[in-house]
Amino acid sequence: MIVLQLLSAGIEFWKEEIIQIIADLTGTNTIYERSDVQVRKLEGLDTQTGLLYGQEPDELVEIEEDGLRYWVDVRKGHKTGTYLDQKMNRNLIGKMCSGLSVLDCFSYSGGFSMQALKNNAESVTLVDESVGALQLAEKHILSNGLPGKKMTLLQGDVFELLRKFRDQARTFDAIILDPPQFAPTASHKDKAARWYKDINLLALKLLHPGGLLATFSCSGGISREFFLRILSGA
Repeated sequence: MIVLQLLSAGIEFWKEEIIQIIADLTGTNTIYERSDVQVRKLEGLDTQTGLLYGQEPDELVEIEEDGLRYWVDVRKGHKTGTYLDQKMNRNLIGKMCSGLSVLDCFSYSGGFSMQALKNNAESVTLVDESVGALQLAEKHILSNGLPGKKMTLLQGDVFELLRKFRDQARTFDAIILDPPQFAPTASHKDKAARWYKDINLLALKLLHPGGLLATFSCSGGISREFFLRILSGA
């Protein structure tokens, strides 16, 4: 199964050819479109979702990553349903979390926490605004035979919960920050910089001395160099 997200007018122009080439090269029985992001409007394009080729996908599609099973909602999940670009980071950070108490912020369906538990983390606390995402994370952890007793699920605004933890003087050995994009375009850069600085500063205050902070930015309007300057300022 292939899930596509087309963001530019140039790629949209070649859509039919791209679909056929992907079908021919992969032999897939399903190509599904998730071009439902507002950035398409900057290119004069409407948002679109739906079946492009073959059979309708199941409500949840099962995949495997590093020996762990995931269920992906390709119709309503984030972006194309899951974040394959974070696969190597999930694997790497999971190995670094052995024996640690882990706070997984913007946890979505629990990929980082699954890898942490697979590598014998002491505990994982998953925080996300979406009840559905946390339910899926719980399903992933329990279905893979990982220790549910080490798992805590918290639904709510991550910024508010981090401030609450700070006020309670709670600390963690490892904190993962994988937020949604704060700056989809350069025009959002200054506002996003304040958010990134705020959330990373909060996380640093919750870390044990010598703890691990794994922080990410998926914002197209934030360069690597600018992100590093934000972190230095925190």
